[in-house]
Amino acid sequence: MEPEDVKQLARKAMLIGIGLGVVTKEKAEALAKELLEKGKANEDEVKKFADEILDEAAKKQKEWRAFVEKQAKGARAKGEAFVKKTKAQYEKKLKVVQARVKSAESKLKAKPKAKKKARKR
Repeated sequence: MEPEDVKQLARKAMLIGIGLGVVTKEKAEALAKELLEKGKANEDEVKKFADEILDEAAKKQKEWRAFVEKQAKGARAKGEAFVKKTKAQYEKKLKVVQARVKSAESKLKAKPKAKKKARKR
C-alpha cells in the first residue's frame, strides 16, 4: 500500500468516526426530545440518557480511531518491508548485470582486432 493510500484511509476513517459521532448526537437529541414530548421521561433522565449515549459514541469513536491507526501502521510496515525486499532483489540483479558487462568489456579488450583480408580480383 502506498503512503498516500494509507493517508487517505486514515483520513476517511477519521471522517467516518466524526460522522458517527455527529449522527449519534443528533439521534440522541431527537430521541431525548421525543421522550420528553411523550412524557415518558423527565428532563434529568433525558439529559442523563443523552450523556450516556454521547459518552458511548465517544468511546466507540476512540476505539475506531485506534483500530484504523493500527491498520494503517500495519499496512505501512508491510509496504516498507516489500520495498526493502524488492530493492534487495533488484540490487542483486544489478550486480549480476554489472558483472556480465564487465566480463564482456574485458573480453572485447583482450580480443585482438582481426585484420581485413584484401580480396583478389
